[in-house]
Amino acid sequence: MELKAFIEQLPMRAVKPRKDGTFTVVPRMSQGKLAADHLIAIAKVVEEYGLEGVRLSTGQRLLIDGVPGAVLPEVIEKVGPVGDIYKHKVQACLGTTGCNLGQQDSMAVAAELEEFLNDYELPTKLKSSASGCSMCCGESMIRDVGLVGKKHGWTVSFGGNGGKRARQADVLAQDVPKEEAFEIIGRALDFYAANAKVKERTARFVERVGIKAVEQAVFGR
Repeated sequence: MELKAFIEQLPMRAVKPRKDGTFTVVPRMSQGKLAADHLIAIAKVVEEYGLEGVRLSTGQRLLIDGVPGAVLPEVIEKVGPVGDIYKHKVQACLGTTGCNLGQQDSMAVAAELEEFLNDYELPTKLKSSASGCSMCCGESMIRDVGLVGKKHGWTVSFGGNGGKRARQADVLAQDVPKEEAFEIIGRALDFYAANAKVKERTARFVERVGIKAVEQAVFGR
């Protein structure tokens, strides 16, 4: 199989081409977690092929840089699962699983949100995050979709962006249970998918149509 065809049949975001002609391989991770056997396999591959090592991305991933195309299929086979099985990756902080400040289980809700979002066909990429408390270490308020855990439930935000035109998300609801939070997110995304321009991120969409239009679509008011 030719290298291009091999790469095309891989899961989403498994391989990234680099300017020097080599590739970055992205082991499969969810909410920054990696099993011990997967980590060992990665270390063995780096050593066997004399690679530079691994680096951490801001999106809670390990990246293996500098993989020559000639050995790319071998490296991926030995590394184990790569890329994403979900279209829309969700970032999370530790929440109640490992932080004294956590008020909600942000890692568990992030995993559920990944599954929930997987059925959505959207105009462009979606960045989402779940934070376990109002310290917002998951950076939820600068994500397209954000959840922030509070003592009595979740705050739902929409339309944030952390890029060069940064935008703080608008809060759609506060202190709602997880199930209601997901319903709100779903209605907001339905409105966005039906009315956004091609490749228009939620931040620019909200700026164009106004948050009141989003609230009308979500809550009917």
